[in-house]
Amino acid sequence: MNTAYRVWDGEQMHYWDDEGLSLELMGNEWVLWRDFGDGCRVSIAESHEEGTALMWGTGQKDENGKMIYPGDGVEFEERNLAQAFAGCDGPDFIRKKRIIFIAKGRHNVPEGFIKNLKVIGNAYETPKLLEDAE
Repeated sequence: MNTAYRVWDGEQMHYWDDEGLSLELMGNEWVLWRDFGDGCRVSIAESHEEGTALMWGTGQKDENGKMIYPGDGVEFEERNLAQAFAGCDGPDFIRKKRIIFIAKGRHNVPEGFIKNLKVIGNAYETPKLLEDAE
């Protein structure tokens, strides 16, 4: 089971491995807590708050080992299929770099057409990427 998550609190992204964080799940509701170590904890974000989002990692990582989450902008190189099927392959036959945004679940980069998969931002912290995405 993939337990990697991140939470957008409306202003900042928090990751599952950030020190002092804990995620509490209660049915369809969730709360992200920060524990200060002295028995005091504070709610950072909750599911009912507008502008917050809980995202589970897809289980897939980019070329740098970074987990891919829903909302991530992912850049990859797409091969020219006509040349690939004709037996031509190599760096000269890469058609273009594409940027797509990841929907829920597994990344939606076409299987077999991936080279240099790289997370370049997300829709929350870098919304300008949405303009560049296909």
